[in-house]
Amino acid sequence: MQDARLKLLTVFLLSVTAFASVAGAIAVFLWWVLFSKRRNSMPSVKVFAVFFVFIGIVSLIMEYRHLSGLSYLIRMTAVLLIAGWAYTEISSSDLLNTLTWLFGQKAGFEAGLVSAIALNRMKVFSADYSRAKIALKMKNSRYKLKELIPVIGNLLIWSLRDSNYQSRVLALRGYTLGGSMHPVFKKSKKDFIPSIFSIAIFLLSVFYLVTYL
Repeated sequence: MQDARLKLLTVFLLSVTAFASVAGAIAVFLWWVLFSKRRNSMPSVKVFAVFFVFIGIVSLIMEYRHLSGLSYLIRMTAVLLIAGWAYTEISSSDLLNTLTWLFGQKAGFEAGLVSAIALNRMKVFSADYSRAKIALKMKNSRYKLKELIPVIGNLLIWSLRDSNYQSRVLALRGYTLGGSMHPVFKKSKKDFIPSIFSIAIFLLSVFYLVTYL
């Protein structure tokens, strides 16, 4: 998808649909199979596996307590797939342009700027972590997990320091609230089908829930 507004709308609709019901989660999974890049729509298969295992553990605990753990597993797995797609498809400029377009030059620009900086920081952290693992493999092909802990700690400290530096730079340049920009969006005819499909899934899910209740 090219249009940032449709990307964010799709993420919101599919996330709500997936979490609302098992049927919605299955429909969202079908959307992911049809319109995503599948494996390339995940930041990392290992990261996805870690989150999936965590969700599985929570599901087992829920089942042990006689709660709907299987339903939770299915719904959260679908949400996780959409989160991965959003992470790989949505850029910091998408957030800044869309929120400014949606909420205006003051509140929208402020929210967009904060979101854009946060997303960019997450992606920089992920890239630095990947490079650190490559460096450890070059040094020792059989490195242990405990060797990554100080690396992650240092990356977090550096990320916090860099965020503080960015806030000081903005303050020194006189930034207070809001900004002036003209949002620009790329458009493509290919966005039509996945967007309509996500809206249809959401509406059917709402209809199903209203009927069920």
